[in-house]
Amino acid sequence: MTGRIHSIETMGTVDGPGMRMVVFLQGCPMRCAYCHNPDTWNETSDDAKFMTVEELWDQYERNRQFYTNGGITVTGGEALMQIDFVTELFTYFRERNVHTCLDTSGICLIPTKRWPTVSYSVSLVSSS
Repeated sequence: MTGRIHSIETMGTVDGPGMRMVVFLQGCPMRCAYCHNPDTWNETSDDAKFMTVEELWDQYERNRQFYTNGGITVTGGEALMQIDFVTELFTYFRERNVHTCLDTSGICLIPTKRWPTVSYSVSLVSSS
């Protein structure tokens, strides 16, 4: 499975505990007036990069020595617009004992069978 990635910050310190790899996903329906990342709004942007979970893992591994007290954070845009990708990503990372953080407004959260799946793979949820 691939995700639509806007950008990656390899040494994030404000999007969860410790030093983290922060993955910004493409797409958000909110259009907040004071959004920090309005360039992530367009779900079909030509600037988005399609990446697999394994490609993100490879990038994480290259800097793993710096993430000893951190992990990975997925944000956006709105991360839950790609809930299936986030679920697969977090499951993969949690199976490898990596702390996971989801930064979401919750706007896309519709009670479905998918939320319990993603919630079991998240270490920390932060609302935007």
